[in-house]
Amino acid sequence: MMIRESLAHALPEPDFSQRGGEFTITLWRDWLTEEVLTRFHLTERHMQAVVYLKTHHVITNSIYQSEFKASKRTASRDLDEMLSKGILEKVGTTGKGVHYRLGKGAAKGPKGP
Repeated sequence: MMIRESLAHALPEPDFSQRGGEFTITLWRDWLTEEVLTRFHLTERHMQAVVYLKTHHVITNSIYQSEFKASKRTASRDLDEMLSKGILEKVGTTGKGVHYRLGKGAAKGPKGP
């Protein structure tokens, strides 16, 4: 029910974990507000990708290419840039199984807000 409600309100899925014999639930908010996104100095295409991810929850390189009319190289570069800023999380290592989802929070240090 918590996952369904989070997704219904366009929020990230909660994290469930067990720590030291206790069950923990972490609820995430939509941290990618307009103000935060402005600090990242994103291109219009990057902003559109964030909007896409807020509704579809996952994106691949090939989806990025078709949705935003980008070459494979440009899609890879854009996704890597958003990954390095902490906007995206990469799931998988290489190949067709790799996809990206919105990160839970910004990267620490000079690349984060």
